[in-house]
Amino acid sequence: MVVGAAQFLPNADSLIIRAGWARPDFHGTWSHSLLFCSAVGALALALFGPWLGGLALASVVAHVLADLPTDTGLPLLLPLSRRRYSLNLWKNTGYWGRAMYIGYYRQPWAWILEGAVFAVVAWRYTGFLA
Repeated sequence: MVVGAAQFLPNADSLIIRAGWARPDFHGTWSHSLLFCSAVGALALALFGPWLGGLALASVVAHVLADLPTDTGLPLLLPLSRRRYSLNLWKNTGYWGRAMYIGYYRQPWAWILEGAVFAVVAWRYTGFLA
């Protein structure tokens, strides 16, 4: 549960936007920075110990890395720099709802990368790495 929450946490800013407390361009700012990742990892370490704290840190970092290929980029170095870093592999399809998923899966990189992850997981669970 801790790891799942950490994986979702960077997108919690979308709830703030949906509530009307922030503009849509707030998504993908502070919650997608290395400072935020470090803070989540430190808090999880203090609350849950090194094992779950480390997994929570890995989860939040994995989320940020998964968002890095979008064309909008992420301000990884906030508050030191507002520069956005991007691999620019696919178009940003939003952060909420059905349209986001439809737009995402219309792009070839989504299928390539998720297919690779699926292949590794399937390989792992067939006993080759056990």
